Amino acid sequence: MKIERREPVNIFRKQRKWRLREHIRIAVVAKYTALTVAGILLFRAGQTRALAERGYEALGGEVFALFLPVFYWTVSRIIRDTLGMRGKKSWWQE
Repeated sequence: MKIERREPVNIFRKQRKWRLREHIRIAVVAKYTALTVAGILLFRAGQTRALAERGYEALGGEVFALFLPVFYWTVSRIIRDTLGMRGKKSWWQE
């Protein structure tokens, strides 16, 4: 009886390396960069306006302008999912 020893096989070894550049389009990066810059500018404008109204520095609702890219992604995802469901029957309609 012959016993062979072989090296353990790694199923991920032969996959090519995942590169961020190949999976994310430049247009998407530019869009979210523009949204981030717009959020920062809106925050600055809101902070200046709030300082003029309040008379002291504090953070209020103007902070939510910094989350503009997150809000955009969330709303666009909800709309995309809703429009995708419109053409398909749901599990309760079968």
